[in-house]
Amino acid sequence: MTSVIETVGAFAGLVALVGLLVLAFLVISQARDLRRLREWAGGAPERDAELREVSEVVAEERAAEIQAVTEREERRLIRTGDLSPTFWERLGRSGQVMLVLAAVILVGAAAAWYLTGQDGGGSGGGTGGEGGGKAAKSTKPSKVTVAVFNGTGGAEAGLAAEYSGFLEEKGFRLGATADAPETFDETIVYYENGSKAGAELVAEEIDAESVELVPSEISQLAPSADVIAVIGLNHSDLPASGA
Repeated sequence: MTSVIETVGAFAGLVALVGLLVLAFLVISQARDLRRLREWAGGAPERDAELREVSEVVAEERAAEIQAVTEREERRLIRTGDLSPTFWERLGRSGQVMLVLAAVILVGAAAAWYLTGQDGGGSGGGTGGEGGGKAAKSTKPSKVTVAVFNGTGGAEAGLAAEYSGFLEEKGFRLGATADAPETFDETIVYYENGSKAGAELVAEEIDAESVELVPSEISQLAPSADVIAVIGLNHSDLPASGA
């Protein structure tokens, strides 16, 4: 019995040794495969980027080649008469430049004409001009609020009130009436944006020669007025009847 156990134990030990060797071989083999897999996974993004870059370069080169071939074919067809050139191509380089310049000039002229028309023929000057006269005649005094300031520097007391009463009789709505903060040599009628026609109408009534867009320092004196009349030292006499 003892000999049988010894024999079986020796055989079992031999089998176990062989199993351990096989297991060790498998572990080493798997470790090598895992290392290769990690190396491949680590380098995959770089290879993918390289492939994309190469693909993009090839696509660009291919597109350029197709464009060049297309242009050559179009030129050949034009030479043989099978394809008529476009209007732009027939103009040539100099003609194209001249056409672009002409378009720019036309656009600039149209913009200048539009801006001039919006301003009513300019921001300064008197009440003359056919366009200004028509606009003034179409404006009703009752739609225009006028502020009057005495710009004589105190030389003529009550002048602003006198002109305010006169304009009120003419149908204008009255705004502020006071002395101007400085002396004006000439009578000036100022207007806010969009109220030039009303200013021209006021200028006609008080015989003022200057109609101008109101500067900010004057506008602050009567912010609610459409028109500001500053009576200067050269003002004309009002009609004796006040009408």
